[in-house]
Amino acid sequence: MKISVVIPTLNEEFHIEKTLQSVTRQEGDYEIYVVDGGSADNTVAIAKRYACVINSKRGRAVQMNAGAKLCMGDILLFLHADTLLPDNAFREIRKRMQDDTVVGGSFYIAFDADNFILRGVSFITRFNFRLFHFGDQGIFVRRDVFRKLRGYKEMPIMEDYDFYKRLREEGKVILIRMPVISSARRFIRKGVLRQLLINKFVVLAYWAGLDIQTIKRFYDDMR
Repeated sequence: MKISVVIPTLNEEFHIEKTLQSVTRQEGDYEIYVVDGGSADNTVAIAKRYACVINSKRGRAVQMNAGAKLCMGDILLFLHADTLLPDNAFREIRKRMQDDTVVGGSFYIAFDADNFILRGVSFITRFNFRLFHFGDQGIFVRRDVFRKLRGYKEMPIMEDYDFYKRLREEGKVILIRMPVISSARRFIRKGVLRQLLINKFVVLAYWAGLDIQTIKRFYDDMR
């Protein structure tokens, strides 16, 4: 199975190279698209050493959809620019996707900072709960299923959560119990507990049906 990796970027010069190197260490047939939303730093120059880079309108959902349109792989893997794949990630995806009832899935998450609260977050994501799956966990999906779902809804926030919820309606969604390593920069900058509470409020607000633009304004104000 060929795996197509789509990475949306915006001013990620300090993280993108390590992320791309974690992809190029994988085995088997794959392709990489970095979809840039107008970086003003060296993101594009760095990414061109490893991947096909395309320009897009800004917005994570918009960028991921733009990359997905070019993909030729059997499986699409959407990866954040500051998230590292574990060794043998592709091997495990291919093995699990041999089951025709599986439409997609994700990994669990670990962080690049030693903090007991973040260790707790990581532990929770080892379980396949509906409330704990986001784009920084590396979402993968069969290409035909992605197209059937018409990709990500081009929302300003929660596009990953919305997509994962719709994906569950198409078949079996799995959790690979290998960690992707995500940057803890937002938690460190804002304070781990504060950022965690913001994240949980956003999820609950979305579940309660609060207008998505209102949620986005709150999230931006609290960043």
